[in-house]
Amino acid sequence: MRRLDQSLPCDYPRAVPHNPEMKDGTHLRAEQHGQWMLQAAQLHGTGKPELALVAFETALALAPGDLNTASACATLLSELDRPEAAYRTLLSVEDLLLNDADGAANLAIAAESCGDLEKAQASYARALALDPDHLRTLNNVSILAASAGRWDLAVELARKCLALAPQHPSYHANLAEFLSGAQRFHEGLQTLTTAIAQFPDSIELRVRHIVLLAFNGELEKSDAATAQLGAEGRKILGDFLLNLEAPEDRHLYRTRTRNNPPKAPDALDILAGQSFRNLALCDWRNNASLTAILRASLARTSHTIERRHWHLAPFYGMLLGLNDDELEQMERESLSADLACNHALLPPFTALSKVAAKKDHRIHVGIALDSLNDEGQFESLVHHLAHHNASRFAIHVYAFTPRPEAKHAEQLRSVGVTLVELGHMSDVEVVARIRLDRLDVYVEIAPELPFRRSLISALRVAPVQIQRSSKQSQSAPGLDYNTSDEFLHPEASRSAWASSGTAVAQTSSHAIAETRPTCELSVSNGPDLAEETLVLCALTPPEKLDPQSFAAWMKIMRSLPDAVLWLPRCARGAINLVREANAAGVGGSRLLFSNSSSRATLLARLSQASLCLDTFRTSSAVDLAYALNAGIPAITLAGHNTSCRSGASIMRAAGMPQCVMPSGEAYVSEAVRLGRDEQALAALKESLLAARLTAPRFDVQSHVQQWESALTTMVERLRAGLSPAAFNIAPSSMTPDTTSNPS
Repeated sequence: MRRLDQSLPCDYPRAVPHNPEMKDGTHLRAEQHGQWMLQAAQLHGTGKPELALVAFETALALAPGDLNTASACATLLSELDRPEAAYRTLLSVEDLLLNDADGAANLAIAAESCGDLEKAQASYARALALDPDHLRTLNNVSILAASAGRWDLAVELARKCLALAPQHPSYHANLAEFLSGAQRFHEGLQTLTTAIAQFPDSIELRVRHIVLLAFNGELEKSDAATAQLGAEGRKILGDFLLNLEAPEDRHLYRTRTRNNPPKAPDALDILAGQSFRNLALCDWRNNASLTAILRASLARTSHTIERRHWHLAPFYGMLLGLNDDELEQMERESLSADLACNHALLPPFTALSKVAAKKDHRIHVGIALDSLNDEGQFESLVHHLAHHNASRFAIHVYAFTPRPEAKHAEQLRSVGVTLVELGHMSDVEVVARIRLDRLDVYVEIAPELPFRRSLISALRVAPVQIQRSSKQSQSAPGLDYNTSDEFLHPEASRSAWASSGTAVAQTSSHAIAETRPTCELSVSNGPDLAEETLVLCALTPPEKLDPQSFAAWMKIMRSLPDAVLWLPRCARGAINLVREANAAGVGGSRLLFSNSSSRATLLARLSQASLCLDTFRTSSAVDLAYALNAGIPAITLAGHNTSCRSGASIMRAAGMPQCVMPSGEAYVSEAVRLGRDEQALAALKESLLAARLTAPRFDVQSHVQQWESALTTMVERLRAGLSPAAFNIAPSSMTPDTTSNPS
């Protein structure tokens, strides 16, 4: 999407005419102002923007209310990537700017760049009131509408822009993109076909045509058009697709492919990428066609030697209902593609032959997490690690946090743990860095896509490598153990686990990361509801929500007409969920969305909820644990694989097996029963509060001791020359550890 000229033209004065009626001081300031403006214009013209800015700011100090000078300063500040300063400068002449459509548009652009959308919208409205055909404003307002998912409005405004300036290819491109966002692919293709006939040399229009063909499922035509692009065109195509992603995802993609740039995306990559972005916004309208295309592609690659990298497909495949064999094929092919590109960049892993060669005799354990930005999970991590036995274990935490903060390292250091942030490194660089620490055990705590880095364990960084609670029944290459419990992995007791080189350390509690109670936090800023309102809550973020779960929730809501459903902040996803609710016969007004993206704020309001609802296809286990720790009961489903059984495992470990439902029908019936029976719901809350005193889920110290016992067993087997084998850690075998750090 293109925004055209956004700067206010500045008319630099060449001289100040003498006016004998001016007082000498006023005339002198005006003359000096003109000289500084001329000097600034000359400096800017010779490529010295910093010095030009100094001159413009000097001129502005001499004439602080001069519109032209303030606009010139703002233009330079924007060029120098100082948007906040530019915005403040324009605000100093706001009244003058709002007298002119160009000025109002410039103020709106500056406000928008600083996140002040209220001021931006008001200023754009003022510009259109002054000039209904103000092209720059119409263009930018259409982009704002598209960013909010208001596609019909975006299309209407884009058509007006195109009618006003049909000679500009960018307006054709914008209209096609907005039609694509509205899933009116055929109209978008017609728009681009007409534009390409008018502008045959426009590579950007051709790139959009390739992308829209893929979005429309015309994969062969899209690939054929891509084959006609030269090297420059393929680069423009790659950059265009990358810019469709969120900024943090773009950073992750560039980092992970730095050493080996990926091949140009084909039509299936383009279609899947767009479909997954829609899924993350709870737009499920094309799920059936996408599932069919993915299955057809899997069937094709299963009979070839093609190494396709499926990127996010294994994760979103769970939401689409792909079976375990299909998901494992995707992960296997993706890892094979990664290894083909990277295996020669590092020497093979070599474990130390003698323990004495290490700097100390403790077991060195590396724990890899996707990010430390979730404060709830981070506090839980610190809480658990405070119980670890520092005399027997040296803990190294490796995090891929997009924007790391120094406080994380300080807090972990306070419990005797080191932190290494690796978000800026490629996978190969990460492997080289972790190997320097000479670990005994490497643990993937959060292997969920898009942060899952299977290549790290495949290239090996430690002699013992563990994946905690993997959804797979077989470990990925390089992983020696899955840790789980008998309910989560029923096949753990089978001999096939041991013979395949995969083992399970069975523990009574499910995950190392859980949170302390949050119910003492303030809830004064929660939803404004009547005291008797039944509040059902689902803490699942929109990118993990599947349509089957939402359909079940709508059945529950239809049976409980006075209930509301409270969801996390969904941004543009809220539009899609409201549409789905209306289609299901549940008024969209009964969906409440958190007005804050802060996890801490959401958790602070949990005490207002009556019952928490888990998802079906991939249980939101961490969010379920948040609800339990806040004293809110939940219901979950015991599905057929580990991705949808993890919530049930948590509920059982929390002493609440009665909340684990055997089927979707039983799930709906139980939620309706509890919603209608206030006393039954109150009794369930009392059971949860009682369970917190005895259930293994809430016994952090015992859990950490079990975990350390499992690590010890794995390392001792290795040192004895034994292969990995399944084993069980029973709670009764544990003895109090008096050497652990205090909580």
